[in-house]
Amino acid sequence: MLTSSSIVSLVTLILFIGIGAAIGALVVDNNAADAIAIADADADAARSVKSFSVLSRPIDLKYGQVHNTLQDPIKLPGHLVQEFSTKPMAIVNYVVDIVGIDEDGEEFQVPLYDGYNHHYAIGIGRYGLMKKFYEAHKNDPYGGYGLNTTMMTMTEFMDGMRTIGRRRGGRAANFGGGSGAEERGTSHLLPDGYAHVVDNPEALIPLIHLINTKNGKTAGKGYSPLLECPCTPQRVFDVPHDKIDGKSPVPPFSCNLAFEQEKNPSCFMDIYESGFRCCEHGVFVIDTDKYDVDALPETTFYFKFTFEYVDDTPATVPVRPPACCDVTANLTVGGNIEYDVPLCTPGISPEDCVHEMTSTQFFDLMPNYHQDPHKQEGVDPTEEVDLVYAVGHLHVGGLSLDLYDDETGELICHSAPTYGTGLEAGNEAHYLTGMSDCVFDPPLKMKRETVVRTIARYNNTVAHHGVMALWLMQVADPTPASASTPAT
Repeated sequence: MLTSSSIVSLVTLILFIGIGAAIGALVVDNNAADAIAIADADADAARSVKSFSVLSRPIDLKYGQVHNTLQDPIKLPGHLVQEFSTKPMAIVNYVVDIVGIDEDGEEFQVPLYDGYNHHYAIGIGRYGLMKKFYEAHKNDPYGGYGLNTTMMTMTEFMDGMRTIGRRRGGRAANFGGGSGAEERGTSHLLPDGYAHVVDNPEALIPLIHLINTKNGKTAGKGYSPLLECPCTPQRVFDVPHDKIDGKSPVPPFSCNLAFEQEKNPSCFMDIYESGFRCCEHGVFVIDTDKYDVDALPETTFYFKFTFEYVDDTPATVPVRPPACCDVTANLTVGGNIEYDVPLCTPGISPEDCVHEMTSTQFFDLMPNYHQDPHKQEGVDPTEEVDLVYAVGHLHVGGLSLDLYDDETGELICHSAPTYGTGLEAGNEAHYLTGMSDCVFDPPLKMKRETVVRTIARYNNTVAHHGVMALWLMQVADPTPASASTPAT
């Protein structure tokens, strides 16, 4: 078992042609993207690593407005499509940023106090597959959690991207899921020999949850309260019928016993105050009775996705996210995604104001929310998978996220945040701007039924609403040949 001293990487700190109507289709192709830090230059040279960047379609938002939905698939540059028309692409790293375009057509980074990246997910695959996925899910008010009349979680979005190609003749890849602002500069470089494998990559489909926080008042003075998605008077709660704005909340309210016993507001509709379920696509998280919405200025944002890739080889081992972990879950409850951090008890010194929550889950036995893992067919709970990468997802106020083997007590991964200290994008004071990750090389073998323990810590000198404590990991399934030692 990997201990804290043997974690390989633990750093202490998630298509343009022009401007205007043509923007939204620019792809920037580079052999060395500045945004991605390479851990081992010699290894990269040996793997002939290349990179490309894709800009999302423009996102036009007024102050306090929310974008939380899929975008129409964006086609990749023709030379990439042609190069990989008969062979797979192996993506080994990616980073995500928020950018704008100035009057001279120059790209610039957007600070988090102007636009807050709540989370994102990305799929890459054949254009036809991405388009079908978009058409089936584009009307979801929660951006990939409850699609049309179905109940689809982010886990299912990610799993859908992974399996859609297999069902229809080619693999698709997925990235992100719960990643947000805290992973702006976080590398997701996989160990040599592992990759997100895509057959015939032709298009990218992004799911983007972005909040316009630009009011000129919070820069350097504290984080915007809008990033916690406050429930405004415009949100309509129908508690008897379990509806918010006429729709079932997604996911359904479902916390583990520890959260329910403390009557955590994020776990119950009748006392819900703020969070993801009040952050539907198109709504405002400001009280629009107090603002002239028509007079509010509009800002155009773009997400910039940068990928590093190599040619796939027979020895390349594909990765996927496991079915874990959310601190609001347990062995039978899939989780609530979010929770509130209560204000510290009066009289406690600020340095001791730490809210700690703990949960246990199976490492890879619950692909869907509220599903009995023992009812899964075709799954061998004793099967071993290789854990190769892990990073924590926390919100502002987060102090640490730790993952342990619950039986042995050994530390698997410690993920810690970095907070900004200035005004420049990427270093915004009071905002969480980075998370340390854990890279496992050689991989850590984990049985799917292994019980792991998550410990989440938040500072609670002030209360926080709708925070998250999730693990974002990558594992490799066993292959007919020994996958324990990937080729380098």
